[in-house]
Amino acid sequence: MPLIRAAARRCALAALSLGLALVAGPALAQPKPNVVVMGEDADEDSVPRGNRIFQRVIAELSETMNLRGYNVYDETAVAMGFSQPNRVRRRDAELIEVARAVQNPPLDVVAVFQIYASASKSAYSDIVRPEVRIPGRLLNVRTGQSLGAFEVAGVQLPPLPQGCDRECLLERVGAEAKVIAGDVAAALTAKVDGVVAPRRGTEQGAAAGTGAAVPGPGAVAAASGGEACGGLPTAYVVRMNGFSPQEVQAAEEYMAAFRCYEHHRPVRAGASAAEYWYETRSDSARLGRNLRLMLEHMSAPGQVQFSGNTFVLSRVATR
Repeated sequence: MPLIRAAARRCALAALSLGLALVAGPALAQPKPNVVVMGEDADEDSVPRGNRIFQRVIAELSETMNLRGYNVYDETAVAMGFSQPNRVRRRDAELIEVARAVQNPPLDVVAVFQIYASASKSAYSDIVRPEVRIPGRLLNVRTGQSLGAFEVAGVQLPPLPQGCDRECLLERVGAEAKVIAGDVAAALTAKVDGVVAPRRGTEQGAAAGTGAAVPGPGAVAAASGGEACGGLPTAYVVRMNGFSPQEVQAAEEYMAAFRCYEHHRPVRAGASAAEYWYETRSDSARLGRNLRLMLEHMSAPGQVQFSGNTFVLSRVATR
């Protein structure tokens, strides 16, 4: 009997994998991540938010990433309902909290930058040269994972004209900072491109208690024309409430067979509840659909709720 049940489960896994390939086939082209560009100006030596130089830099960063195909959203437009649009001297913790609080649209990546601008006079003449340094970094909004960083500094800039007042200084330094921001944006988008580049799936491990391979992302990719998994690696929390240990074990095998599956790790487990940290390149819509199909194939009546980066699967008990 155990062998029969194991064979039946392998057949169900294969059927589910093929079914998911057919269902998700037309939507395999992963959209580019949703990006928001934000400036960190907590350091008193950095250029504050709202400054003319700051505005030219953030506009250049946003435009460069937009032209590379990313969905770039304006922070003020998407967060003005619950944040202070004109607040300055903000730390990175506040920026990340604001990005996570935005739900429409859900943001995937936050590009954080700083601007340091100054002018130094030569020790041998009256020549004054501006100096601009712009570091930038990328963070996964949901997980906090660092996706890359880049900095442009040490560029020899043209000297300022004699008698250059504040207006002249803002315009000259702003023009140079705009050019440097374009280089920073090009490097950051290249780093994101490397993270979301399509990747061929590989066969997953073996089913529990058997030596047979579980049809994993590789098998599903082959069934759908050999297409690769692309998209931003994303982590979700999957909670299961009210399921028996046998159902939890079966669900874990099903989730490991989903297309574009990366890795999962149990966070907590009990007699009737389990929680997993689940990493995948699938978006939330596909993962939610896969989880509902999984419950259907398991003949386990239940509900699937999703909020933020958490899926909650609740078993509906029946007589």
